[in-house]
Amino acid sequence: MRADRPRRGAWVCAALLAATGLCPLPRPALANVTRVPATRGAAAAALAAAAPGDTLVLERGVHAGPLLLRQPVVLRGDPGAIVDGGHHGSVIAIGASGCVVSDLRVRASGNRVLTVDSGIHVAGAGSVRIERVQMDDVLYAVYGERAEDLIVRQCRLSGRVPPLAEIGDGNGIHLWYSGHALIDRDTLSGFVDAVYLSFANGAVVTGSIFERNGRYGLHTMYCQDNHLTGNVFTHNIAGIAIMFSNHLEVAGNRIVHNRGSRTYGLLLRDCSDGHFVNNQLIDNTIAVFLDGSNRNHVSGNLIEDNGWGVLLFSSCDGNVFAGNDFLQNDYPVALDMRHTNNAFDDGAHGNYWSEAQVWDLDGDGVSDIAHSPVTAFAFVSKQYPDLSVLAKSPAVAALGVAERVFPSLHPSEAVDHYPSVSPVTRTAKNANSLPPPSPSWGAFTVFGLVAGGGLLAARGGRRARERGVTASSRGASS
Repeated sequence: MRADRPRRGAWVCAALLAATGLCPLPRPALANVTRVPATRGAAAAALAAAAPGDTLVLERGVHAGPLLLRQPVVLRGDPGAIVDGGHHGSVIAIGASGCVVSDLRVRASGNRVLTVDSGIHVAGAGSVRIERVQMDDVLYAVYGERAEDLIVRQCRLSGRVPPLAEIGDGNGIHLWYSGHALIDRDTLSGFVDAVYLSFANGAVVTGSIFERNGRYGLHTMYCQDNHLTGNVFTHNIAGIAIMFSNHLEVAGNRIVHNRGSRTYGLLLRDCSDGHFVNNQLIDNTIAVFLDGSNRNHVSGNLIEDNGWGVLLFSSCDGNVFAGNDFLQNDYPVALDMRHTNNAFDDGAHGNYWSEAQVWDLDGDGVSDIAHSPVTAFAFVSKQYPDLSVLAKSPAVAALGVAERVFPSLHPSEAVDHYPSVSPVTRTAKNANSLPPPSPSWGAFTVFGLVAGGGLLAARGGRRARERGVTASSRGASS
């Protein structure tokens, strides 16, 4: 006890001296910045010798992979710096939390799916940032497993899969058990799925472009509370395929030109309690497909020039479609059941249907008559798709007229009770999609000529009658 007193006093004195600045305490070593030349083995050696917090700058030229990041370091490149994997394994492997990889070109990963050969492979490492990286000729671009809080920002990633070729291998950004990822302003093409999320909850995908991939622009499996906002999905087999995932927000996306025999803009399979708002779904084979999906809210979307606007299976219940514009779709809505609990208005607001017969005598912007968006031919052709070749035939047109005359011919109870008389979204493809009524000058001219001709004829007839009266009076006087 007595021996400890001098030691305790020494600690007190040291603390007092440190507080007064008379005795400096040890400081952590400053992080080093190391420039790495493009010589064989230099990058791997520099990483092996790096301490936590160091920055390694790869100089212009080709650096041979694989590179292993076992410490939390920053790896960035000068303009023209390339990391080449030589078509063996993953080009860069990250196994430490807090790493940053930026401003590099990464290429030539291996081609084995079994070993998940990637441009950058993140395993068991959190808070990793990948920024401004260009990848090409890779099987997977970024593969993350148990990689919490991963950020992939402003990257251009290109794979080996030809457009619409489902038989290819490898995804662009593939996350498994990796929560709260941020995918921000990236461009991905040439993969089976541009983004594949599996058990990746709380992900945010924003401002990115997913185009010309083999299958899906974005594919989720067993995910919760993900947010997909402000992205472009184009020329894929499906723009967005959401499966077994709930509580999603899909807002402000442009989903266009996804065409093919089984092509979808937005595919929902066993997905519930989501919000799908203010999206543009244009020129897709099927704009929105739902199977086993319940209580989703679909509002403020532009659904235009698609084969099928909404294809809804009987396994769906409680979905609400309100405030959308359905413009010039071959089949606005198709169901496989007569009775449905899915609503096409929210009790106060409906949708705009370009083919609807609307009457608005009170001028409140809502049609005075309800609209049934499911036609008898759409109902039948859903069961027998080959009948679609007759869609524009006179017989189908006559059937449509008969439905309007005899409401009992309507095949489904789906009704919009509050159809809008004009488009309701602010995300129209262009301002002239449906212009407001304007004078038809051709018709005005024709009617003017007819009216003028009538006036001239009437004037000529009156003059003829006057001449006849004058002649008869002259004859009587003679």
